[in-house]
Amino acid sequence: MTATDSADAERNAASAGLIDAGHRLEDEGDVAGALRNYDEAVAASPSYVRGYLNQGNALARLGRTAEAVAALQAALRIAPDSAPCHFNLGNVHLGAGDHAAAEREFRAALRCDPALADAGIALANALESLGQPEAAEAQLRAVLADAPGTAPAAYNLALLLIKLDECDEAEALLRTCVKADPEFLMAYVALGDIARNAGGSRDAEPWYRKALAVNAKSQEAWSALLLSINNRDDLTAQQVLAEHLRFGESFPVADAFPANAARRIHDRTRMRIGFLSGDFVQHPVALFLRPVLIHRDRTQFEIYCYSNNAREDAMTRELRSLAEHWRVVAGQDDAAAAKGIRADELDVLVDLSGHSTRSRVLLFNRRCAPVQATWLGYLNTTGLDSADFRICDRHTDPAGAEALHTEALERLPDSQWCYLPAFDAPPAPERRARQGVVFGSFNHASKLSDRCIELWCRVLRAVPGSALRVHAVPRGNAMAAILRRFADRGIERGRIAVFPRVDIAAYFAAIASVDIALDTFPYNGGTTTCDVLWTGVPLVALAGDRPAARSGVSLLATVGAPELIAAGDEDYVALNVKLATDAPWRLALRATFRQRMQASPLMDAPRFVRGFEDCLRRMRDARET
Repeated sequence: MTATDSADAERNAASAGLIDAGHRLEDEGDVAGALRNYDEAVAASPSYVRGYLNQGNALARLGRTAEAVAALQAALRIAPDSAPCHFNLGNVHLGAGDHAAAEREFRAALRCDPALADAGIALANALESLGQPEAAEAQLRAVLADAPGTAPAAYNLALLLIKLDECDEAEALLRTCVKADPEFLMAYVALGDIARNAGGSRDAEPWYRKALAVNAKSQEAWSALLLSINNRDDLTAQQVLAEHLRFGESFPVADAFPANAARRIHDRTRMRIGFLSGDFVQHPVALFLRPVLIHRDRTQFEIYCYSNNAREDAMTRELRSLAEHWRVVAGQDDAAAAKGIRADELDVLVDLSGHSTRSRVLLFNRRCAPVQATWLGYLNTTGLDSADFRICDRHTDPAGAEALHTEALERLPDSQWCYLPAFDAPPAPERRARQGVVFGSFNHASKLSDRCIELWCRVLRAVPGSALRVHAVPRGNAMAAILRRFADRGIERGRIAVFPRVDIAAYFAAIASVDIALDTFPYNGGTTTCDVLWTGVPLVALAGDRPAARSGVSLLATVGAPELIAAGDEDYVALNVKLATDAPWRLALRATFRQRMQASPLMDAPRFVRGFEDCLRRMRDARET
């Protein structure tokens, strides 16, 4: 060994020691401290690739994407054929939403090491994000063909198949995952999701509990469980609350908002409002947020959007054009995301996801803003003491609903929603049911509780010759299970038809083809109910005992149709039977619903936004007193 080689070895050994110490800091959650070690490692041995790799990964975790890319590109200049360097750089691009660059790097990693299964899996993720699901599926199947026991590949293929509505094969793959790896937490969560999405929220719970047995601190497992129990008719509102409180107790508040920052914020006249969501895409949350961004008073409110989704579409681009500031927090850990949000010095941070998909609600526990509120995406309490307010209305959350929340309730003056149709659907033509009345269900199949189906069967039995079309049911076993639930209650097979999810044009056409829409409970429709009423199809709402069970009450009251609100089960059945047998009343409703909606506060966007802005001011002022 030459003297130069010996010196290099010594420098590399010193760098390796710094890197190992950095790993320990990362394991303790101190990513910034770890980065300092990696910086020292790079400085001590500028030709040591491992130092750049760790530096790039830490920078990515801290949300410093451009620096992470630079670090990994430096590594590649030293070792251009390093599969790990290409792979890590691809992951940084993927997290930042640059899917084309990610694809390029993952392909380069596979050229360097064709056996690197993780790169093959990541390439499939990039291809899916680029709108190439068939190529993504082929890529994952190729990984599994080369390495049949690769549980991560089977898991990713299962998730893709779920999106493609091939849930039966997805379930089989997930079961192989947990058999091969009993600690595969997210596979348990996905199995629970399949059960829930087929209308089996009760059957989903054991899968979520298995995930929590693997890691009791998994927010993904907790949020999936909490989302699911909102559909349960066998649980009281108090039992649902108790589970949310257990979640909150499992995640204590980590930080307080700095007093000096709160004072600086107090001195401003233009309020800074942050919206946090994983649904700034074509999604109901984005549709309901859009009027706020369009009609807000720009002289009084400055908007920051924090997206927990690297995927983008036309809706993403529109929302980004309407906000002054756009941040992508997908891929950042909570510490880095919270640090970035705090740096923006918001007056109010509004979470739009709660416990729904891609939730980051635990950022509240890091106190990212002096006022933190939840709205839209989750119609229940978060269970967190760090959530100050939940934005709702007097119909969904009448007096006394505070007892079901950890948050204070901030009620909007009319409805908690403002509806702008997502599709230019014409009003439904007049339909005279000569062959029997046709009922239709258009809500997600996860909302099909036993009580819901039981009451629907009572309606069908009371209206001879009537039929029911149940839409948005996953293909395969889920469809068969839904049909069995009706058959077990004595409804002939020929009276029930089930259909999968369809595109938006076919969805509105399906609504227009029925006489009466049936709402779900205890989790009512929201966007779906708006779409149904906009099309002109009447619907009865059953007033329930929790926020999600009162969405229909809110919407019908706001559009001026309280006569369609049922106080209880008997009333619900009777009103639907009356709609079916009183054709003049039904047709009169069908002819006037669109006009009612257009004349109501539900579609008066300027009015809604003024009320929402007043709500933001009240929340800010309440925290300052």
